[in-house]
Amino acid sequence: MPLLSIVIPVHNVENYIEECLKSILNQNFNDYEVILVNDASTDRSGEICDEYASKYKNIKVIHLKGNSLPGGARNAGLKKAEGEYIHFCDSDDYYLDNVFSYISENIKKSFPTVLLGQFISLPEKGAYVCKDVKLDPDIFISGDSITLARYLLGIPNFLCTVWRFIVKREFLMSNNIMFPEGCISEDEEWVIRMMCSADRFALLTEPFYCYRPRAYGSLTSKKTYLHSKSKLIVSFNLLRFLKCKKYEDFRKELIYSKVNMLLGSFATRCDTFNSEQIQELADIIEKSSDVVSALNQIPDRRDLYCYINNYGAYKGLSLYCEHVVNETLRLVHGKEDKDIFIFPTGNNGESTARILQNAGYNVKGFFDNSRTKNNCIINTLPVRLPGVLKDMSPEELENIFVVVTNQQRHVANEIMDQLRGYGLNDSQFVSRIY
Repeated sequence: MPLLSIVIPVHNVENYIEECLKSILNQNFNDYEVILVNDASTDRSGEICDEYASKYKNIKVIHLKGNSLPGGARNAGLKKAEGEYIHFCDSDDYYLDNVFSYISENIKKSFPTVLLGQFISLPEKGAYVCKDVKLDPDIFISGDSITLARYLLGIPNFLCTVWRFIVKREFLMSNNIMFPEGCISEDEEWVIRMMCSADRFALLTEPFYCYRPRAYGSLTSKKTYLHSKSKLIVSFNLLRFLKCKKYEDFRKELIYSKVNMLLGSFATRCDTFNSEQIQELADIIEKSSDVVSALNQIPDRRDLYCYINNYGAYKGLSLYCEHVVNETLRLVHGKEDKDIFIFPTGNNGESTARILQNAGYNVKGFFDNSRTKNNCIINTLPVRLPGVLKDMSPEELENIFVVVTNQQRHVANEIMDQLRGYGLNDSQFVSRIY
């Protein structure tokens, strides 16, 4: 069997998939197989997959009849994989030069259950921007899952996504660590279950992977009802996993932290749900009644728990959605005559802008520190670097009010310090954390 199985879900990526495949074929290492899972593409992606499979014997193609989303596609590839280790690559990303030999060398040093990698990021213009953080290899060499959970809790900017991990295939199969299907936040659940269950870790200290956040077209770049529903489902799946495992250590804190993040993101679209969607979400909540009470253990989610507990799933969720909107509007009460800016962009920022616009506030645009987003338009609103504040007249600056919105309080505090540096006083900005 090959050392490495590379599973690549493919859906409408005709402009990206060949670069991804060439980055594999150009490696100075050939002990691998590639499993392309064509997830009902409607462009030429499926044809491109077949062309490469006809030329290279270590490339296989699975054609799915209906779109099963990344989780279903990855599961199909995992079941067909034969490699000792497995890596899930996104079809619009690619591998760096000669990294397969580097991966092989690190695997053969200790044959860890999980090998975690560093990455580089090349976002498209207007896309989400992220940077990797340097990790301590000693933590991975000597630590178990409890130690690793404690370590990651101290790194709030750690991007925890499926393509960071190279994992023993037998470990995944024997522990039934599959991806939830029909969801978009599938990797949020998979990564946590995998990390909490593994016993031996290692770290690739040099980047092996290029992550390319896309401005448009990818599932990550879109924000839809399905995203919100998925985050609710995965949150309850993780709480159920915790209940089953009975963790009382840092793994429990890691799971609560992930659920808190997911439900914070869920809250950012509460203003968009219609009655039919609220009913479907309420049904999900009722089916998860065995773990709903755990929300009361997560301070930022006690409001959601109290509404559900006091009023039932449907009415409680309806009232919670109203509460989310009202809390946002409360922060700008009396600022009707101000030029309002949202800082930064992202789910939180776009939600805040939408709520304020719908209430009639004068939202002028976004501030964002990302140069790739500068001068972009998001939902009709321009994005500017905050440095433009330095060029404003005293009269213009006095009329500005900024809503700082980010899920991480330390980031919000840093942004508010930045605004002070540009001459705004504390009465000219406020923080909104969902």
